Amino acid sequence: MLLFLIALSPGLLADEASSGTPPKTSARLTQEIRAGLPKFTPPAPTPAPASPPADEAAPPRDPDVVVLPKITVREKRPPTNDPDLWLNGRAVQQKAMAAYHDSMTPLEWALNSWYIPLFGAPPSVRAREYYADRKLADEADRLNSVIKAVGLTDPGEAAKLRNALDLGKLPKEGQ
Repeated sequence: MLLFLIALSPGLLADEASSGTPPKTSARLTQEIRAGLPKFTPPAPTPAPASPPADEAAPPRDPDVVVLPKITVREKRPPTNDPDLWLNGRAVQQKAMAAYHDSMTPLEWALNSWYIPLFGAPPSVRAREYYADRKLADEADRLNSVIKAVGLTDPGEAAKLRNALDLGKLPKEGQ
């Protein structure tokens, strides 16, 4: 009980001090303080525009419609078709090794996991190259499917896209 009263006593003392009237300064001190400060001049009122521009003319206000301000968002979006966009280098390497291992039979993996440093690349480097080639081939397949879909409606535009794909040196379907 004593501990409870000790814990409440600072709060009670603060309430008693704050409930009293605030201390007043004398008139002479207030006058000296104001003499040292610059005089207040209110800012000049801004003139209202004569008429809104023609493109910003507001339609009649409807109380049930909320008009929001026009906002332009300029943000660079990350590419959406890269599956490794948010992975770090180690995770990409693990993913590449898993894909490379899955592409071979156990005998091929046993034979290809050995290498001589002066005469060949380690499996991790070959896995990374294989993974990059597969990503490029998958992207080419995706683009070819888009070109086929465009070709159903506009063959001329599909031919332009096919030429652009050929100029980019991307592998064609099935390669």
